[in-house]
Amino acid sequence: MKILMITEFFPTGKDLKFSGGVEARTFFVAKYLAKRHKVSILASRTIGSKREENISGIKVFRIGPKRNYSAATSNLISRINFIKNAIQFGANLDVDIIDGGNYIAHFIAKQIANKKKIPVVAWYPDVWIGQWFKNTGPYGLFGEILERINLTRDFDTYIAISKQTALKLQKYVKGKINLIYCGVEKDEFKGNVEKFKNPTIICVSRLTKYKNIKTLILAFAHLTTRIKNARLIIVGTGPEEKSLKNLAHSLKISSKVDFFSNLPRKKLIDIYQTSHIFSLPSTVEGFGIATVEAASAGLPFVNSNIPIQREITKNGQGGYLVQSLAPLSFSQKFYQLFKNKSLYFRKSRNAIKLAVHYKWHKTAFQTEIIYKKMLHHS
Repeated sequence: MKILMITEFFPTGKDLKFSGGVEARTFFVAKYLAKRHKVSILASRTIGSKREENISGIKVFRIGPKRNYSAATSNLISRINFIKNAIQFGANLDVDIIDGGNYIAHFIAKQIANKKKIPVVAWYPDVWIGQWFKNTGPYGLFGEILERINLTRDFDTYIAISKQTALKLQKYVKGKINLIYCGVEKDEFKGNVEKFKNPTIICVSRLTKYKNIKTLILAFAHLTTRIKNARLIIVGTGPEEKSLKNLAHSLKISSKVDFFSNLPRKKLIDIYQTSHIFSLPSTVEGFGIATVEAASAGLPFVNSNIPIQREITKNGQGGYLVQSLAPLSFSQKFYQLFKNKSLYFRKSRNAIKLAVHYKWHKTAFQTEIIYKKMLHHS
């Protein structure tokens, strides 16, 4: 098969700096499919990226003017330019099937597929109809309009990232909806690694309002009154970065909180493995790949008790789910895990068992089956 996958952002070079879950899914699925098929990626250009690149057997084309990922939600003009340029470029590629990975990519994929008269799949991390303004602010009007357009366009098939997303999709589309979970790269989390000397919590997340990192910082500030040498590592970029740093400063915990962005994949894996607890307090989530990655590294988690977290963690296997806007509840669970060694190691073992259910090679195989069925019926 000649497969074209469309995503707004894609890693560059050997460092594999992922910007989010959509990018991670696209990379790992493409990596496995490229062993048996010709796989091309259409993505926007970012600072420091090449226009064309071969990564893990995948041909990557970067389109349009250079963009800053951290400003993605606010730079409407750059997104419109990417859509226009990607449609023009993609229409000239020799491909059999197209996969779009978010609402921007869905629109592009459908336009190209219509021109070439080939099958197209919409991969859905989440459905935000009616929630765009709440989740992203004024920019959300563009997302709301574009997603509503996409949901009326009858893709050949849909891939939902979770049961929660599949249920949302059923309200808007008539086509076949397939459920395929995300995964973990089996070879990335190997061996025993010495932990940080100080008790350390890690959060890997886009820094947006709906990720609710404010609650985590407030919880950590409370924890430091009980565990003086505790540390917090926040890995990610986004429009809330400055306000979150200001919050840490106002709480007088800046010296205990480290912010990292654009980490090479290997460095991120190292930090996962040397930390002690993972936390993601998001009020909205499509899957939460970072939770599963942390679980694979044996980190118990303290996450928000929202439907998708209950589904993916099998009701909290390997950690705790607490009310998303309750910093004291997060702090209490952190304290329990740090102070009760037998509890910590039991949760750690359960986290590793949870992660076994999610593998990228399995995700890719299930995706490949869907592609083949689409081509067979086209």
